[in-house]
Amino acid sequence: MFVGMLLVAALIGAVNNLVNSNRVAWVGGAEVMPKPEGWPSLTAGEGIAEGVHIARQNFVEQKALVIAAVGLLIVLIAVGAVRKSVSRGVASWMRLGLGLMFLTAAWPKLQDPAGFALLVTQYQILPHFLVNAFSLWLPGMEITTGLALLFTPFEKEGSSAVLLLLLMFIAALSLALKRDLGIACGCFDIEGAADAGETWFAIVRDTVLLVPVAWLWFSARRRFIWSF
Repeated sequence: MFVGMLLVAALIGAVNNLVNSNRVAWVGGAEVMPKPEGWPSLTAGEGIAEGVHIARQNFVEQKALVIAAVGLLIVLIAVGAVRKSVSRGVASWMRLGLGLMFLTAAWPKLQDPAGFALLVTQYQILPHFLVNAFSLWLPGMEITTGLALLFTPFEKEGSSAVLLLLLMFIAALSLALKRDLGIACGCFDIEGAADAGETWFAIVRDTVLLVPVAWLWFSARRRFIWSF
């Protein structure tokens, strides 16, 4: 199943590149851009503090969404309690949130493969000839992961894909900070460099997500999201 997800992701990326007006060459990558002027270099403590500050701002700005998410969690816990499967209610809530998150993250990358390939190039991790191929595959994998969590019974495989992607994101962002490259996450947009605090926020967010996702992986069952 997991190998199938990788192949489906590659297919989605390839088809999107064929029909997209912002397509990229199948082999190669973009040009490495100079580091933005005035990009701040933060210590680990400063970066984590700034990441927490941005998280607090996002919470305030999206409080309606947060309230709705908490309300849904309460409902699913109540349904789970009636059916004596509270943990499955929580797991369903997590699958829904993660699935929608990955689908949302994939959308801007699908719209602009060339722009996303430019951002991936700035990380300077992959060999130049693999950058475009990877930038096509990644949003396909995010879509495949989101759909697997929302619409298939493969809870273990879906959570495995989430863990893989989160670890990949954390490693790439950590290397970017260590090398002081002056690039931002690009997780939900492809604008590129914005602020070092946003990069730290992305690391803090993805690291925190590892804990519940690991719990989902260990407690995974072969079931659809609405099955308790």
